[in-house]
Amino acid sequence: MKKIQRAYLSLMLKENEKSITIQRICQEAHVTRPTFYKLYKDIVELRIDLHNSILNDLRQSLTITHPKRIDELRSEDLPENMVALFEHIIQNQLAYEVMLVYKPDDLFIQEVKNIIRHYVEDGIRVSQTSEEGLRMEMSFVIAYTTGAYLESIVWWVRSNYKYSAVTMASKLLEISFHGPYKNPILWNK
Repeated sequence: MKKIQRAYLSLMLKENEKSITIQRICQEAHVTRPTFYKLYKDIVELRIDLHNSILNDLRQSLTITHPKRIDELRSEDLPENMVALFEHIIQNQLAYEVMLVYKPDDLFIQEVKNIIRHYVEDGIRVSQTSEEGLRMEMSFVIAYTTGAYLESIVWWVRSNYKYSAVTMASKLLEISFHGPYKNPILWNK
């Protein structure tokens, strides 16, 4: 199954999607057509299975298992699921390169965004006792953070995984808590 999925993704990266056939996938994967048909009835089913497999893994990697309140976090604490997010992307590198960056798949991107949004919502709920602890309305914070995470992932893929999974998780956490500036900007009121 993984060989067929990998072959499909490789072809997607190199070719126009409309030119990809079951025959080409089988040649790329070095499997026979009957092997393909034992697993999938067509390319659409292959694509759906690929989406579901990757998205389920992503959901699992972003499940908060050891929640901490914001006042319990230390600067050296990295939520294991933030590291797991970037490790998951590395393990599924070709899929993210194809479906998120180089041949964007709208359904895949929307589902990734939904999973990240759910993770952000859960993270805010377990780390704060109420919405009063936030500087801004919760729905805005969730939308902003979800977009920032997604664009950070795209940047990381485009930059050829410039940083390790741990460093990326650390950078996201740091910018989330302290913003991007070395010297914080103090607004005059």
